[in-house]
Amino acid sequence: MENTNGESTQAQGTGDDTGAQAQDGSGSQRTFTQEEVNSLIQARLARAKEQAGKDAKAEYDQKMADLQARELKLIMKEKLDAREMPRGLVDILSCTSEEDIDSKLDALQKIYGTERAPKDIKVGAPSGFRFGTPSGPDPVRKAMGLER
Repeated sequence: MENTNGESTQAQGTGDDTGAQAQDGSGSQRTFTQEEVNSLIQARLARAKEQAGKDAKAEYDQKMADLQARELKLIMKEKLDAREMPRGLVDILSCTSEEDIDSKLDALQKIYGTERAPKDIKVGAPSGFRFGTPSGPDPVRKAMGLER
C-alpha cells in the first residue's frame, strides 16, 4: 500500500496498536496505529463514494433530460395530428412543457389562421412536366445519358 506522501506502508499482522510502518526517503520510520490506518482508508473510501455518487447523479440527470425531451416530442406530434398541422413543426419548435406546446400551437394558428396544411407535401416537378426548352431536349439530361 502507498501513502499519499509517497511513503510506502507495510501492514503488520500482530493486531493491537502496532499498526503499519512507513519509511520516507531519509530512512526514518513512522509507525501508524490501527486507528490511523482505518481512518485513512475510511477517508479514501468516503471520497471514492462521493465521486461515484456525483457521477451517477450526473448520468441520471442526463438520461432524465433526454427522456423528457423525447416525451415532449411525442406529445407535440399528437397535438399536431389533432390540429391537423404538419408534423415537421416538431423539429422547428422547441418547447419546455405541455402548456408551452399548447401556447405555441395556438399562436401559430392565430397567425396563420385555421387553414389546414397538407400533412404530406410532395416535392418535385408536376406530372407531365419535362425539363428542357421547347426547341430541344434538356442539355443536362443529355449529358448524363438520361435522354430517351
